[in-house]
Amino acid sequence: MNLPILVLTVALLAVLIAACLLPVRGDGGEDRGDGRAVVIIPRHTKTPPRHPRTWLFFIVVAAASLIFLGLRRPSLGALYAGAVSHVAAALTGNQASVNGYVPWLRPALVFFGVAYIIGTAVVVRANLGRRLVILGHAVLYLTMTILAQSLMIAIGIASGWLVAPFGIEATLANLLIGGLVVMRLTFTTFILPRATTLPRARRPRRWDTLLTCCALVTVVTLLIAGYAFISEQPNLGTAWQVGLPLYAATILFALMFAPLWLLWWINPKLPEPARDCPPVDIIVPAYNEVENIARLLRSIDVAAASYGGPVRVTVSNDGSTDDTAQVAADEIARLRYARGWVLTGQNAGQSAALNRAIAATDAEILVRIDADCVMGEDALVFTVPWFTDPEIGCVGAMEEPRTDTVTWFHRMRVLETAFQFRFARLGQSLVDGIVVIPGTFMAMRRGPVEAAGGFPVGMNGEDSDVTMQIGRLGYRVVVDPRIRSYEDVPRSPGEFVEQRTRWARAGFHVYARHVPLRSGTAGPRVWFWTLRRGFSWFSIQAGLVAPVFLLELALTEPGYRDRLLAFGLLYVAGGGVILAVSLPYAIKNGHWRSVLWAPTWVAYAFLRRLGTLEAAISLPARPFPARPAQPLPATAPARAPAYAEADRTAEIPAPEAGRSLLSLLQPEASPPAGARRSPSTWAATGRPGSPRRAPRHPREPRRKSRRS
Repeated sequence: MNLPILVLTVALLAVLIAACLLPVRGDGGEDRGDGRAVVIIPRHTKTPPRHPRTWLFFIVVAAASLIFLGLRRPSLGALYAGAVSHVAAALTGNQASVNGYVPWLRPALVFFGVAYIIGTAVVVRANLGRRLVILGHAVLYLTMTILAQSLMIAIGIASGWLVAPFGIEATLANLLIGGLVVMRLTFTTFILPRATTLPRARRPRRWDTLLTCCALVTVVTLLIAGYAFISEQPNLGTAWQVGLPLYAATILFALMFAPLWLLWWINPKLPEPARDCPPVDIIVPAYNEVENIARLLRSIDVAAASYGGPVRVTVSNDGSTDDTAQVAADEIARLRYARGWVLTGQNAGQSAALNRAIAATDAEILVRIDADCVMGEDALVFTVPWFTDPEIGCVGAMEEPRTDTVTWFHRMRVLETAFQFRFARLGQSLVDGIVVIPGTFMAMRRGPVEAAGGFPVGMNGEDSDVTMQIGRLGYRVVVDPRIRSYEDVPRSPGEFVEQRTRWARAGFHVYARHVPLRSGTAGPRVWFWTLRRGFSWFSIQAGLVAPVFLLELALTEPGYRDRLLAFGLLYVAGGGVILAVSLPYAIKNGHWRSVLWAPTWVAYAFLRRLGTLEAAISLPARPFPARPAQPLPATAPARAPAYAEADRTAEIPAPEAGRSLLSLLQPEASPPAGARRSPSTWAATGRPGSPRRAPRHPREPRRKSRRS
């Protein structure tokens, strides 16, 4: 072993890793907000309906795949293997042993990363300088993988261990390096919010950290054992080695939930419904929801009847141009067990609408629910008792699609929510690792929400950001399988991709505000689950390149044509772990038609990945060379993104020193408590400041807690 070259190689790899982490650690100067409640960054570019940049991305990927597979002299795969061979031989001084490793190198996964970077450089909305910088990340990625795989060969030769650059350890290393490079690309290319400035008030919870670490070690051990056969000589060069390593990260994180989920079910610790029924404020942001608002309000009245305590509904009408306000007022007048009113303001975005409602209410328990959802009958019965524990700051429900309209997307969403809510988030709940309680049903304690400044204005993912902020302040976030909420689901591929694009863009924004390298750690929610989101960007995009590459491989390589079916089945099996968890729940709840549509899951998963690509190429890009950051002003106007893609926006002032955002968002026409409201703005069956106690629904004593 050549010790000086070994030290130099390790040092170079460490420097390159640091080069990936430094941009993630540093804040950009583009966000002119206050770092807490207001984000002021350039608005994203709306994607055209025909998605021309997405099609161009796949054309570039297909061309790169043909070059990779068809270029014989020099063969790109051989060039890569030769580079690994030279570095490994320099490290070990044993070319003969190195030659035994090199022929089995299959740099398909490395190509997926390079092809994604090249495609991004071509389609991103940026100047030529920034595109060239993006291409430089391909060189960075290749360099790091060559060094890592050479070190693996050196370790295998020196120690005699089963360490090789073509086994599961190499796959995990490539995914780790790919995640680092893509994170660097993201933070240097796009304009993102700066880190949250909310101080951490969370005390260490060692049990959460210990359980998360034990689950991670257990799953990695099982994964290595399961992939051991890939390193056996009969399996080298087969479809398994080409395709299966791509799903290593997906399988790792899916199985990561299993031991935590099992521990949760052994001792769920669900609170029993109590006789004490404190007041609850339900806030509903609404923009042009005339088709949905009445259905939601009727469901809230049913839930209020089951609850038996005072329930007040505030419909925060965000400048709707249809009859949302009137329909909501008429429906509120017919409520029997809840009281409510309509608060109308200028169209300023969903977060501003929510903050207006928070400022106009006073109950300690807040429930935020979107206007296109339906609340479960016992949602309040099982939600409120959680808040008797002073450590609980946020409670979520089990989400399911509404059943009034059923499409293929509803069938697939049934399977998706079964995995996400009844499996993954129950496991995360055990270790306080939930990163988002969706706005489809989000019960919150008022104190931490106001301390965080309310819902952040000017970014996507306001529900996820508030969830993170509540955890940052030291409160736990939980979900309860007894609480049900029913959400609307897109009905066409265009609507679905647009929704997932918004969700993916929210992932970029929230990650930038809460990544541990910027804002510090606050339990497993940040140091593992949030960090995992950043590394998943690489595997998600590699999954877009994979089917193009595998198809061209089968068509251009005669030796692989007979394996075309195997490649197809392998790609479909990538979602098998999710389906293995989802299908039993679907069968248990009688969703047989969703079960029958399960073979089409691969198409649904592919559309989800498209949303991440669309989000990345619609984000505003930094120019190159970057402009120097200017000092942040004391106050600055914040342009809120329009709710539901509306064209109108309103100026929201940034909080002044000593004032909260909620106080600035008080409705202009808010009269003193007890004063009569104008029917054009307020529609209430009782005074908003003092709702009367709803009569208890006549029934037998409350049901005991049950599992769903």
